[in-house]
Amino acid sequence: MQRVRLIAIGALIALILLALAWSLLSGWWRALPEGLLAASGRIEGDEVVIAPKIAGQVILVNKDKGDLVQPGDLLARLSSDQLQAQLERAREELKYWEHQVYQAKVNLEYNERNVPATISEREARVETMRARQQEAAAHFEKNRLDYHRYQALFARGVIPKRQLDEAQAAYLATQAILEATTKGLAEAQAQLKQARLLLRTIEIRRAEYEAAQAGFKAARASVKEAEANLEDTFIYSPCRGVILTREIEPGEVVNPGTPLFTLVDLDKLYLKVYINEPDIGKIRLGQEARVYVDAFPDKAFKARVFRVAQRAEFTPKYVETREERVKLVFAVELRVENPHGYLKPGMPGDAVIRLKEGVPWQRPR
Repeated sequence: MQRVRLIAIGALIALILLALAWSLLSGWWRALPEGLLAASGRIEGDEVVIAPKIAGQVILVNKDKGDLVQPGDLLARLSSDQLQAQLERAREELKYWEHQVYQAKVNLEYNERNVPATISEREARVETMRARQQEAAAHFEKNRLDYHRYQALFARGVIPKRQLDEAQAAYLATQAILEATTKGLAEAQAQLKQARLLLRTIEIRRAEYEAAQAGFKAARASVKEAEANLEDTFIYSPCRGVILTREIEPGEVVNPGTPLFTLVDLDKLYLKVYINEPDIGKIRLGQEARVYVDAFPDKAFKARVFRVAQRAEFTPKYVETREERVKLVFAVELRVENPHGYLKPGMPGDAVIRLKEGVPWQRPR
């Protein structure tokens, strides 16, 4: 009996020693070189909520929850009959204003070209008529003086009646010519005044042209707005990602801002890990890291520290042991490069953060 007890005690001691040795060996085996810090967490990603800009009825749902989508993939489509009609009306309005601009431009160019020419022509006519009127006035004054002089001579019997009649005829003729040229000058001046008033017409035509241009510009903006609204009936994926939720069914009427889909962006994935309080002072933004996942044991995904929590928290509840959950830790997010889409949200992963430059990478054991 004593011998059995001794054997049992010896076996217990051997087991304790073996467990201690295994613990030390395991710690040594899992230990990383100085300058590397290991942490574990889960892959997470930035979520993108897809919502329409316009109201409409859903006529097509092209993707479902869990589908992988690429940038530009059609996710859904809203009804477009009313928007198509708006676009057609806007295009008709644009054609109308395009014609108005053309006509206003023709009118403006015609006035800009012809009004100055008309004014110059009538200014020249005024100068011509003024010269004729002045010449006629000079002849009239000469013949008037001659006629009065001949009247005096005839009264004294110096000249015959014939000479007086000739002087009177010349006087009356030049008087008629003076009156005609004076009237012609007045008419030419009136016409010049009217022509100069046409300068105001140029201003009016220019204002009409500018108004037509403004109308055309507004109509073109309406067309662009209608085209954009019609394009907004097509709901596209803005990024490469996985659809997390689908909130719509064909036939539903949605309003602007109503969530239709939620995506997780596969190009903005990160591994969220928790660093113990004593080690958080070693972490800096931009530090290089490597992420390892069980699904791809031979791959090391490049990463960098891009966010460090400013406040400590207790280890999250999903950590297995109670002892670990009561420790104060800081959340650290590592942005992971995922060019081929291997990584997916929810994958558990191990990370190694390089605290010192030049330390060779080593995967946690």
